Amino acid sequence: MLSSSDIVAPDKRTPGVVAIDPAIYPMLDKLYARRIERLKAQALLQGENGEYFRFLTHLVQAQRDSLAQAPLEQADVEAIYNLLKQGISDTTQLEHSLGNIQCWQAAYATLATQLAPMLPQKVAQALGTLSADKTELVKAATHLLQADYAQVDAGVAVVLWAALSTCWAQAVARKQGEGITQPLAHATHCPCCHAPPVASLVMGGAREGLRYLQCSLCEVRWHRVRAVCVACDASGQMDHWTLDNAKSAIQIETCGDCKSYIKTLRLDYDPELEAVADDLGSLLLDSAMETEGFMRVGINPFSFPA
Repeated sequence: MLSSSDIVAPDKRTPGVVAIDPAIYPMLDKLYARRIERLKAQALLQGENGEYFRFLTHLVQAQRDSLAQAPLEQADVEAIYNLLKQGISDTTQLEHSLGNIQCWQAAYATLATQLAPMLPQKVAQALGTLSADKTELVKAATHLLQADYAQVDAGVAVVLWAALSTCWAQAVARKQGEGITQPLAHATHCPCCHAPPVASLVMGGAREGLRYLQCSLCEVRWHRVRAVCVACDASGQMDHWTLDNAKSAIQIETCGDCKSYIKTLRLDYDPELEAVADDLGSLLLDSAMETEGFMRVGINPFSFPA
């Protein structure tokens, strides 16, 4: 592992940036298109081991198709927005709200039907069984949203999260700003939907050098100052690590104070990177950090922790 030190001090503004957008809302059609291309690229890189990436391309394509075939009604947008405002800590209230929102349940049923032929029989059967039992489906969604991942089969969780994500992302994108429920400056979890981040992105282009975290559920990106731990806000023991060279476009940021880490994608080095696909394609970095005793901040929605 190599250490990198090109970290912007927390009190410095990036030259040329006039204003910092506190949040960037997803343009879902373009986001899904980029994700599909990066998943295809990862499938080619993995060769014979790329079957899962090929499956995921179908999953994301199905998400993209739903934008055109079954866009959210305004009533669904308002219902999801109200759920986000109430928070996710009260299990009974969350289950009640989820049970009354039909769009994500319909999205899950559609995905389960479309993807079942590509999956092992046991997983396909589990998807179908859950789709037919609304009570258990709502409980499973509640477990995922409250980060109780071990309560949901990992294969089912990927498809269920994708259904929730497609609906939550549309709702948040339509509301743009109204859905922010907590201050952004120190937010470890998404300020719109409370979900954990996928990764840290160092931006290129007009936002060059700025760091945003990308939500694993609603796809919002929110600004966080660099050189500060996203988990504990400490700055004294921050390090960046790579497997090859200090200018690698995919890095790990670690905090020696709280022993946490987050994947960092340098879009200023490689603008083609996509948070979910390229994080999944670089899990070797995660393994190296976890061997050193660091704990990941966030999740990849295509690879839930066991």
